[in-house]
Amino acid sequence: MTMAFGYIRRSSYKQQDNNSVEIQKSHIIKFANKKGLTVPEEFIVIEDVTSAFKKRASQRKELMRLKSLMIETKIANVIFYEESRMDRTAYTFVLDFYRPLKAELPDIAIYTTNSEEPFNPENEQNKIAFLLHRQESEIKSDRAVGNLIAHLESGEKNRPGSKVPYGYDQVKNILYPNEHAEVVMFIYYLHSWGVSMNKIATSLNEAEVLSPSGKAWRSSTIENILKNPVYTGTLHWEVQKSKEKKSYKFPDNHEPLIDNHLKQISEINVDLQKNFGRLDTPFLFLNKLSCSDCRNLLTSQNGSTKRNGVHYSYQYYVCKCCNYKIEIEDLHKQLLPDIFKHIQSFNTNAELNEASKAHLSSMNHFIQDNIENHKKKIDKARAKGCIAEEEGDTELKQLADNLVLRLESTVDDLRLYSDAVNELSGSFESGDFLLRFSICLNAKLSITEKRLMILYFVQDVTISPVKAPRIYFSENLFEQLLPLDKLPKQ
Repeated sequence: MTMAFGYIRRSSYKQQDNNSVEIQKSHIIKFANKKGLTVPEEFIVIEDVTSAFKKRASQRKELMRLKSLMIETKIANVIFYEESRMDRTAYTFVLDFYRPLKAELPDIAIYTTNSEEPFNPENEQNKIAFLLHRQESEIKSDRAVGNLIAHLESGEKNRPGSKVPYGYDQVKNILYPNEHAEVVMFIYYLHSWGVSMNKIATSLNEAEVLSPSGKAWRSSTIENILKNPVYTGTLHWEVQKSKEKKSYKFPDNHEPLIDNHLKQISEINVDLQKNFGRLDTPFLFLNKLSCSDCRNLLTSQNGSTKRNGVHYSYQYYVCKCCNYKIEIEDLHKQLLPDIFKHIQSFNTNAELNEASKAHLSSMNHFIQDNIENHKKKIDKARAKGCIAEEEGDTELKQLADNLVLRLESTVDDLRLYSDAVNELSGSFESGDFLLRFSICLNAKLSITEKRLMILYFVQDVTISPVKAPRIYFSENLFEQLLPLDKLPKQ
């Protein structure tokens, strides 16, 4: 008998609860028997939870794998359940799958279980079928978006239908933490101490913890979890309808797995890495160490050699202007004890505490003043827009409307920044912010933990060959963590 492949596509998570795969498979096997074709179990390719409307054919991994298998095995027959399993874009299946295969396998025969004849892209009936499936998908998409917007604007607390986030179970549209919640908290905790997403994924894989897909963890999976506001108890939706994007946010919607403080710390660490370089570098004082003679930053020099089969590593801080270098281990042993002692005493230093609180308070006042100023500008712009509309000046009306949108966007950004400041202020007042450092000092610290403590608490270190190193601690802890130039551009 002639061999053939089978292709099955399940388009959404909702279909995982029905028999979509089994139904498609039984129809494909039945059709193959009728045609005198054999479709072994290992020749059935399943594309799971993949839309053929939102993704063109070349973006569907299993479909592209099927194409490669057909070329490799020279098997030119493949059976689909129906045209909607092939494509819902109306054209990409032909461009990305059919024509490249036709060039390699001239006798290619693509069947659907509802037609006796092989698929022909020039056949008017096939063209109409593709167009009808696309139109059906567009109607469903518009209806789904409309229903979602109506649900969100109704202010109901329960979630609209969607994939349940990892770490939660959903009961009657309400999220409840499950046995994976601790994994999510572990991910956030590691990231708050500068551990990279790739290293977090590696740690989970080494511990044989399964990912949300039941497979190995990848850095992209970690990133999706870290970016999802659902873990702070907030339901957040962004809905694209035509050219307009609507955003809906419902705080305190369900039990959070992590607090906003931990999420804020992680975001601060990302900014610190942008400003001062890698967090996992052995050069703990990178971009924090200056020459006390020329005032230039010392750079890093990493060298190694091998003698008698033994590997030797040489790492130095180098002043290129004054032409000297300092071995990093000696410097670290000299400086770190004083830095850790300073961190331990920070809690009891009233002057430093007050300076940090005052900075956070002044920042919040500054932000609130900006918000009020922007609100006044919005009112003026709207007033001018109304006058322009009454006078029939459509160009001025459009300009006023655009200005209102820009100002409202800035107000939203300012409010987000204000939330971040309030979150840090609350954690600092409660002692949680400094407690995490005190607890860590009692354990063996990793490179990233030491590096972060330096970036948080040390303003600068000066050194030269003839002068002892001098540490300048940050008088205001949050001045470099939340600088005013980080405020949204106005």
